[in-house]
Amino acid sequence: MNKLVKGSIAGAAGIALLLGGAGTLASWNASAAVEGGNISAGTLNIEAVDGEADGWQLNGTGAVEDNASDFTIVPGSALTYTATFDVTAIGDTLTATAALADESIVAASDSKEDVAFAKFLSSDATFTIDGKNETAVVASDVKQTVVVTVTINFANGEAGAENEAMRGDVNLKDFAITLTQTTN
Repeated sequence: MNKLVKGSIAGAAGIALLLGGAGTLASWNASAAVEGGNISAGTLNIEAVDGEADGWQLNGTGAVEDNASDFTIVPGSALTYTATFDVTAIGDTLTATAALADESIVAASDSKEDVAFAKFLSSDATFTIDGKNETAVVASDVKQTVVVTVTINFANGEAGAENEAMRGDVNLKDFAITLTQTTN
């Protein structure tokens, strides 16, 4: 057979295969409309507001001061900060935890006294919301006004244990309360 005939036979066979397979690629498709509606994202926010008892107090007694620098504390002292906040926590399954921000109590310098003082104070801070030791915040459709109390204890341990913190200074300029969403 010559090349022309072989080529014609091969071409005809290819066309037949293509035409025969063309019918097998058919498929059906259908769709229906579904009522979707709208969804909204929730929110989590904390904002300081003026409260009657807001401020700093030494050992839970005496005058409430606006500025913590009015106090010089010694081992056995407790410095208490009280603040009032509006909390907005909106979301069907939203829960959050309130806490003292990481950079709230920092050494005023890198001196060993300042570093030791900051370590003592930050390791023994307690936190309450509305007088309860719970730090959980749950969702509500309205703003919640809460009173946060942070007590910074300068523990009085074994004799001389706090000596390295003598004359130390801490910086509270970034003292802050945070709200962090918790996973459900």
